Amino acid sequence: MTDPKPSTNDILAKIRAKNAEAAAAEKPAAAAPSIEAPAPIGASAAEVKPAAPKGTGDILAAARAAAKPAGTADILAAIKKPAAAAPAVPAAGAPKSPADIMAAIRAKAGGTPAAASAAPAAVKPAAEVKAAAAPVGMSAADMIKAARSVAEGAPVLPKVVLPEKPLPAKTPAASSKAPAVQVERRSVVGAIIAFVLSPVFIAWSSFTTAFGAFGLGVARFMMPNVLVEPPTKFKIGPPNDYAPGTVSTKWQAQFNIWVVNGEVDGAQMIYALSTVCTHLGCTPNWLEGEQKFKCPCHGSGFYKNGVNFEGPAPRPLERVGIRLAEDGMLEVDKSVKFQKELGQWSNPSCFVGMT
Repeated sequence: MTDPKPSTNDILAKIRAKNAEAAAAEKPAAAAPSIEAPAPIGASAAEVKPAAPKGTGDILAAARAAAKPAGTADILAAIKKPAAAAPAVPAAGAPKSPADIMAAIRAKAGGTPAAASAAPAAVKPAAEVKAAAAPVGMSAADMIKAARSVAEGAPVLPKVVLPEKPLPAKTPAASSKAPAVQVERRSVVGAIIAFVLSPVFIAWSSFTTAFGAFGLGVARFMMPNVLVEPPTKFKIGPPNDYAPGTVSTKWQAQFNIWVVNGEVDGAQMIYALSTVCTHLGCTPNWLEGEQKFKCPCHGSGFYKNGVNFEGPAPRPLERVGIRLAEDGMLEVDKSVKFQKELGQWSNPSCFVGMT
């Protein structure tokens, strides 16, 4: 393993130790500065004790005398030297930092002689010094390398394989959700029923219904009254469809007429009679066996030609206009009516002669 790279503190400490050794070799040990007070005259050596420092000035003076720092040029020259040519390990008593200097001063003040403190300590072997300074002078890269080497040498733990998580069963989940859905639907239906039966909803519904009916009534009032009736003029087919001596009820329900092909005053003709009774407006019935019209309301009777002969009817039935159209069809016009008592049956517009 290669030697760790010395840090800045180690280099400065070595420089201070070198300077201290040089100063100690030039000056005798007795000339080293001391902060001890002078012994009284007549006192023995055993009774003489080192005097305590009087203030900060004495402490700093003693520190400067004990280890005078080198100049900037010396510090730079020592830094430029390679790490293999590093100076020897400093003595144990050489100050390394302000904290070490203060500790040395306090030790002197506590009773340690200046000569003993200035004496160089035994030099330790280089291997021990490197082992002791290795943790302090390790760089960040060396520490990372050491951590990697430790990590690579550590035993590899086996990979823990977790068991697969079983899939949840679908049937219990579906059965557990079914009651919730049912409860939710019931709650919604209940809320709707409660809202419909609430007084506010009933009141507003009644008001809206009444207002809508009123609006429809107003709209109907604004529209004209229209009575849908069948047309007054219509065609009933050719004359051959009606045999002589017969009464046709084919158009009774649709147009309220009877078509009669009979003989009147010795002439054969086709005419149309109204189905309205001249008494109170009822509709008589044609009785084929009795060859008459009989009113079911009050018993009025009429012959086949429409003349009244029984019951309360005051006058004969009315005829309506009829003619032979250009296409050979019989055309009936209900807008024109003819009455016998007024002598209107002799008008050619109320019959079609048959030859």
